[in-house]
Amino acid sequence: MENLLLLSLGINPDLFETNVINIAILVALLFNVVGDALKASMLERKEKILSGVNDAEQRLSEATERLQEAKTQLEQSKLIIDKIKSDNKVTKRNITSSGRERAQLELDRQTSTASLAIVTKEQQVLREVKEQVLTLALNRVLTTLKDNLTLEQHITLLDGSIAKIGGL
Repeated sequence: MENLLLLSLGINPDLFETNVINIAILVALLFNVVGDALKASMLERKEKILSGVNDAEQRLSEATERLQEAKTQLEQSKLIIDKIKSDNKVTKRNITSSGRERAQLELDRQTSTASLAIVTKEQQVLREVKEQVLTLALNRVLTTLKDNLTLEQHITLLDGSIAKIGGL
């Protein structure tokens, strides 16, 4: 019997018997229904990616502006340092005429003042840069958490945090 089945294999030209039309209709229907959903999903994904890229570009431009401001402040600090050094030289010349000891004391005082001014300005610039970087990092983390965490993940994180601090 199996030998007869193997020998009788061939192409069936009867379209109604082979259900070619039904299969074609099913494939066309699936393509239209699933295709529209797939297109909508892809458009949504594209918009999300474009939004992410635009957001990243905006953060980059803000960071670039802040970096430029920090560079400007650094250049201003260097100008102040150069002015202090030149004033130091003038003061040194004036003081050397009035005596070595007084000149040395005044020079030490101005050097320490200049050093303190330099350190203060550097600390101020570093503090501002740290604050800006920290703000950008926190904003990015919050944005990422808002965009990528599901409600269940939010609840899990909150429950874990409460458990760590000895809450409920």
